[in-house]
Amino acid sequence: MGIYFIVLSGGEPTVYPYLFDIFEKHDDVGFMMYTNGTLIDDEFADKLLKIGNVTPAISLEGFKEKTDQRRGKGVFDKVMSAMDKLKKRGIVFKTSVTATNNNVDELFSDEFIDLMIEKGAIYMWSFHYIPIGRNPNLDLMLNPEQRYKLAKRVNELRNSKPLFVMDFWNDGTYSQSCIAAGKRYFHINAKGKAEPCAFVHFAVDNVKDKLLRKILQNPLFKSYKKKTTFR
Repeated sequence: MGIYFIVLSGGEPTVYPYLFDIFEKHDDVGFMMYTNGTLIDDEFADKLLKIGNVTPAISLEGFKEKTDQRRGKGVFDKVMSAMDKLKKRGIVFKTSVTATNNNVDELFSDEFIDLMIEKGAIYMWSFHYIPIGRNPNLDLMLNPEQRYKLAKRVNELRNSKPLFVMDFWNDGTYSQSCIAAGKRYFHINAKGKAEPCAFVHFAVDNVKDKLLRKILQNPLFKSYKKKTTFR
C-alpha cells in the first residue's frame, strides 16, 4: 500500500520482546519510536545501530527536577546517558516533550534547547497537554496566552537554533492537521482498532477483522478526510 513509515507509541515499546524481530523483518520501513529512554543501554544502542531503520524519540518533561517529578527519580540521568550512547554511535534521535502550564517556559528556554543540541538531538516534537482519563487535571492545560506565546517562540527557535522544533498543535498546517484519517496518517490503538488520529478515539473497524485497504475506505475516515481543514 506504499506505507513505509510507522510510529510506535506506548506504553513503552522497548519492553516488547519481539521489537527487533519486527524491525529486522521490515527492513525497508522507517520506524520512529516514542520511548522513556531508560532501557537504552550499550547493548540496545548497538542493536539500533546495526538495524539502522529506527529513530528513538525520547520523552522529557524539562530538566532533572521536572522530569524526575513526573517520571520517577533517576529518569533524567538515565535519559542523558541514553542520549550520549546514541550520539556516540551516530544514531539519529530526537526528543519529545509535553508542554503544560508549569513547564512550557523551561522546555522552550535557550538553556533546555541548547542542552538537547549538545546531546545530539536532531529535532524536538512538542505536544500540548490534553486532559484525559477519569480524573483529568485541567490545571495543567496551557492557557490561550501561553499557546500564543509558544507559537511565536517555536518560530524563533527554528530560525535561530540547529534543532528543528515541531509543535504538533500550532503547526497543524505542516502536519496536514491532526485528524488525518488516512490522508497522511492514521492510528491503530493497542486493541487493533483503526482510529482517525492518535488523539481521536473513535473507531468502527479493527485490523484483526478487516483488511487495512478496506478500513481506509470506511465512512468515518472518508468523512474526516473530506472535512479536514488543511489541504
